[in-house]
Amino acid sequence: FRPGGARQTLLLSTMSGLNFFAYQAFTGWASTYLKTERGIPDTVVGDVLGWQFVGAALGGLVWGWISDRLGRRSGAAGFVAAAVIIPVYLFVPLPLGLLEALGFAYGVMLSASAIWGPWLSELYPPHLRSTAASIYNWGRVISMTAPLITAPLAEAVGLGPVMSLASVSFMLAAWIWFILPETAGRTVDDLKQPA
Repeated sequence: FRPGGARQTLLLSTMSGLNFFAYQAFTGWASTYLKTERGIPDTVVGDVLGWQFVGAALGGLVWGWISDRLGRRSGAAGFVAAAVIIPVYLFVPLPLGLLEALGFAYGVMLSASAIWGPWLSELYPPHLRSTAASIYNWGRVISMTAPLITAPLAEAVGLGPVMSLASVSFMLAAWIWFILPETAGRTVDDLKQPA
């Protein structure tokens, strides 16, 4: 790696891992939370979560458009917004319609990571672009710890507080995202530095 290349790669891997950890900590427990903590019937839980997944599908398109206009680091705002939405979703007694709307918004914000495909590749020279795109998946190692950490904690302190760890994880990921280089608007020649 060129000077700083190893640091950048470790930061990207950590950012990806924090994203996956947050997803596991919140979305992974969402159906259980809605049923056991909110008392929502099984038949309605699917509807509530369905809005989250609709938001996630739309969010990829939204964040692609935003990042092409405002830069790749603009997606960090999506993670900050997701971090803000989570405690409201968990701790404010909301009617079902607002819970669905918040789930939709969370899905849109979570999908900010969709822009990592081009961004990770743009951060590295041409001979490393395919490998760079795979850094996204390196974070799965961190996410494997989520069930091991959250399950015992949920038993000890409750599901809501444990799920709110996702907010902390998203905020840390957003911070890393923001301190890494912007690539939007740079030419291919600008991106040919050796790794």
